[in-house]
Amino acid sequence: MSNITKEKPRIQSPSLAFHDCKMEKKVCLDNCKILYRFASNDLHKFAILHQVFGACNVIKLIHDLPSDQIVEAIDSMVYEANARLQEPALGCTSVILQLQRQISELESQITSTQARIQKIHCQQAELLAAFIPGFSNSTSDEDDK
Repeated sequence: MSNITKEKPRIQSPSLAFHDCKMEKKVCLDNCKILYRFASNDLHKFAILHQVFGACNVIKLIHDLPSDQIVEAIDSMVYEANARLQEPALGCTSVILQLQRQISELESQITSTQARIQKIHCQQAELLAAFIPGFSNSTSDEDDK
């Protein structure tokens, strides 16, 4: 039983061949690992990968991968290639550093907000103790537990 959706397409038209294959006058083989991933509507992704990493390097990187991981690997490489085009020195590292800064800022905001909440609870307990006779701070201590 053959599954048509998982079969790799045959190159019958030279217009569908990869740019490198055309330049080197090679014919794409049926078992080309990235052929089925870059259909004619995804050639911009291949162009980005080729510009940043080179087509041969991409093919080498995915050569030994299981077929179910190729799509995810290519998508990751496209993301990295786009990041390198925007930030040539750092690539994805710049995104990671930016996210780490945001996490640090958010953690400090959380700490500050928790301190303000604690201060408000103390002020509330002091006001209640001042205006309600017999009110003790023990009820607010139980709420914290």
